[in-house]
Amino acid sequence: MLTPAISEATLRALLLEYRRANWRGIQTPDVQKKIVEDLIHDDGRELLDRLAPYVEFTPSSRILDIGSGVGGFVIACRNRGLRAVGVEPDRIGQGCELTSIQIARRRIAEPVFANGIGEVLPFADACFDLVIMNQVVEHVSDQAAVIREAGRVVRRGGVIYIACPNYLRLYEPHYKIFWLPLLPKFLGRLYLQIRGRSPALLNQLTYTTNRRLRKLCATLGSNYRVLDLHREDFLRKSQSGSFAARSTRIANRLTKLSLIGCFFRWGILTYGSIREGGSEMIVVRNCQ
Repeated sequence: MLTPAISEATLRALLLEYRRANWRGIQTPDVQKKIVEDLIHDDGRELLDRLAPYVEFTPSSRILDIGSGVGGFVIACRNRGLRAVGVEPDRIGQGCELTSIQIARRRIAEPVFANGIGEVLPFADACFDLVIMNQVVEHVSDQAAVIREAGRVVRRGGVIYIACPNYLRLYEPHYKIFWLPLLPKFLGRLYLQIRGRSPALLNQLTYTTNRRLRKLCATLGSNYRVLDLHREDFLRKSQSGSFAARSTRIANRLTKLSLIGCFFRWGILTYGSIREGGSEMIVVRNCQ
């Protein structure tokens, strides 16, 4: 475990200052405080456990976090002896003098955070075992370029993990308010103004859906295999019969009916891709 370069109290004060200035009018103060506490106490375990079936973590594992923010995941990996680095442009929200990468660099003595954009990564080809884009791809200017760059820097046999909101859901996860699916931006700005919110973040967002993310990942070509993690979760639980909810268990039985079961499965997976609040994709670069 690394010794923190700053105290928890200092970190909390910095994060609160950053959230208040950068997210003013976007999130309420109560939401900002909760997010700050979540950031402070997140040890990265949930995401690392999520990736464990797809990534073999060793002390030599090289990890890149694109859009590393205030550095939490990179530091969590470093605490586990993993060679993680982050790249962050810090162009989200209102903009303020204190940036997320400044906070990240104060949290750790090693120079592991680069100021840059995902569209042009300052790294050599095939140098990372794992590339992370966690709640990032909806914020970038050119999604296809960022995904191509991730495909370039991940080694053969390596993994890219991409997670983002699904904008077919009736919810906007940054503003944390009701939202119509793929609401046109001009109507979205009017709606936000009526609700007393700033449209600054909306102007920076690219609406992304499960289908769009799969198509973007597929552009990497035949040397990359794309897995929809929500689909994989359903198929794994379907095979083991480990669904907790009664309604889901009944739906799973329908998928096993002869002749028509395949249609039920297709319908359930399609419905899930629309209803699911977030998209999660694993892209594996083939070893050939």
